[in-house]
Amino acid sequence: MFVFIRYSLVFFIFLSVRSYGVCFKKEKDSVQTQICDSNVFLKRLEHLNNQSPMDLKYNEHIDSFIKNYINKNSRLISRMLNLSEYYFPIFEQCLDKYNLPLELKYLSIVESALNPKARSKSGAVGLWQFMYTTGKEYDLKVTSFLDERQDPYKSTEAACIYFQKLYDMFGDWNLVLAAYNGGPGYIKRKINKTGKQDFWSLRPYLRTETRNYVPTFIAMNYIMNFHKEHAIIKDTIDLRLKELDTLTLNVQASYSCIREMLCVTNDELVFLNPQYKSNIVPNNNRIILPSFAVEDYLQNKEVCTNFIASVEKKEILIDEQRVDYIVNDGDYLGKIAKYFGVKVYEIKKWNNLKTSLIDINDRLVIYVKNNSNQVDHESRDLNIYKVQPGDTLWGIASRFDGLSIWKLKEMNNLHSDNLKPGMEIIIPQM
Repeated sequence: MFVFIRYSLVFFIFLSVRSYGVCFKKEKDSVQTQICDSNVFLKRLEHLNNQSPMDLKYNEHIDSFIKNYINKNSRLISRMLNLSEYYFPIFEQCLDKYNLPLELKYLSIVESALNPKARSKSGAVGLWQFMYTTGKEYDLKVTSFLDERQDPYKSTEAACIYFQKLYDMFGDWNLVLAAYNGGPGYIKRKINKTGKQDFWSLRPYLRTETRNYVPTFIAMNYIMNFHKEHAIIKDTIDLRLKELDTLTLNVQASYSCIREMLCVTNDELVFLNPQYKSNIVPNNNRIILPSFAVEDYLQNKEVCTNFIASVEKKEILIDEQRVDYIVNDGDYLGKIAKYFGVKVYEIKKWNNLKTSLIDINDRLVIYVKNNSNQVDHESRDLNIYKVQPGDTLWGIASRFDGLSIWKLKEMNNLHSDNLKPGMEIIIPQM
């Protein structure tokens, strides 16, 4: 979370020209005129400052950042207002637990635009933009399936502990914010070099990103509290985010399996459980779901467990289809795997193969994902056709619009036009 790890909002370039005139805000087809006078900003920030232990006083450096949100980034604020209804109670509860200023919740917008899967170019991840090493320092696990830097609850806990550490170090909330952005070592060196003990005196000596970080944070406090005065309204998100509950799965399950089993949407699963990297919940891990889904699972736990096991064994297919493939001359597992967009180890698992050796006319069972972007051929929906006596390639191809003899031969690795009754060939769904 140190230098070069900011995600989305802190890139705003400080505007050198101050404007105290009129701000124009478009809303639908009309244009509403909003007075953006510095005295208005000053009075409103004084109101916020009187209620906070943080320094939220207005000055000339903050002016353009506020206007930027009002004019150019009002759409972003509309979305933040909606997402904040879900995330802010999580943040506030944790900040209160550690006796920290509740205003720090707005820092997550500056860091990640309330996107738990946000990832910077340098590898910082999550709502609070933890680097891998910093995340490990604060007990955030990262595995092949799980990244707790993306967990809203655990990453917020880690951020609060880090805020405490920084405040113990600097004793000034503006310097804490600057250290969160630039790193505590960087801020200490600047203080020692310049002798400046407060942020605004130190600000001219800081790199641009850190210099603008505190004004951005204060401007975010302003606009999130006074958005109505600037005709900024919140977006709506079509997700069931009320009446939620937690569920611990005692088996590994994919999101697609949970979706089918408990009648929840994939968007809901991803939004509520962003910590899982591959849309797979590992064994004995917790997920958040709408309450009705948790209740359904607990009331039918044995049935649900059996359903998950059947999906794992391919006895029930959810988002894939079975293809019976006949090995042709020149085939090998790597070639077949690439062709169908699967992995070699998957083909071996599905067919109980102990080695990668296959022979011509061997029958392989392959499970192809529906509408998968990984399939390495033009058609993703495949059918298997059993050759009948008298069939020819020309006759079969003529039954399907747009299918050519050449395409049939290419897909089935056929070196001649001869077909044998009973032979199975792949037919793409045109």
